[in-house]
Amino acid sequence: MTPPDLPPRPVPRAPLTDVVPKRTLVIIAVAVALVVLGVVLALVFGDDGDSKASANGGGGKTSAGASASADTRTDEKDGTRADGEKSASATTGSGSGAGAETGKTPSAQASATGGSGGEAGGDSKVASTYKGSQGYSIGLPEGWKFQSSGSAGDRFTGPDGQKLLVAWTSTPKGDPVTDWKNQEQGMVRSQYKRVRIEEVNYRGWNTADWEFTYVEGGTKYRTIDRGFVVNDHLGHALMYTAKASNWDSELRKDAWNTLTESFKPKS
Repeated sequence: MTPPDLPPRPVPRAPLTDVVPKRTLVIIAVAVALVVLGVVLALVFGDDGDSKASANGGGGKTSAGASASADTRTDEKDGTRADGEKSASATTGSGSGAGAETGKTPSAQASATGGSGGEAGGDSKVASTYKGSQGYSIGLPEGWKFQSSGSAGDRFTGPDGQKLLVAWTSTPKGDPVTDWKNQEQGMVRSQYKRVRIEEVNYRGWNTADWEFTYVEGGTKYRTIDRGFVVNDHLGHALMYTAKASNWDSELRKDAWNTLTESFKPKS
């Protein structure tokens, strides 16, 4: 009797481990796991930088205290850190903007004759008024102009190497003198020498001056970094620099007095 036809038997398949070595399979499995882990981490942490920037208002916070206080430890490219947006380079008007009222605090009186105090009430020598998008305004003496805005703040230049950096912070500290002294420990400017760090009278605000000299490009400069607290949510710093050889000149004194007298914070 002829046996019935049987269906063909499937050809047996070899186990995967017989085709691909176990070591290769382990490597593939690890690689796949790393890719999956990378995707998960990217989804979890990918927006962290933008979130931080948004929380800080789009800029770096001031590293110093009672004001927008300047991180004056390094040279020209660094400086006061502002935590607001960049200011527009708008210069408008002329003559107005000076003559802000004076105030007194229980602090050391800065010498007006020495050019350190910037006491208000003198003759206005404002040639133009700069209004920053952060909300402040400042009167510029003859020959001064806006230079640039950046994470450090707004920069201005004046005749014969004079410079000004205006910075601000929304988280001012309460003791500007202590803050300046703490920052001084990290000072790295070439041939730095402190002139003074002291509390000063400046229009009723909690204010301290950090004055020092340093050498850059073979030229000796002198700087006053004035930090002051306007209110619990606003501090400013005016970091003024001029050649040390011109420090006692009337041009230098007039410039500093005009800048400090005419400055008006955001209201």
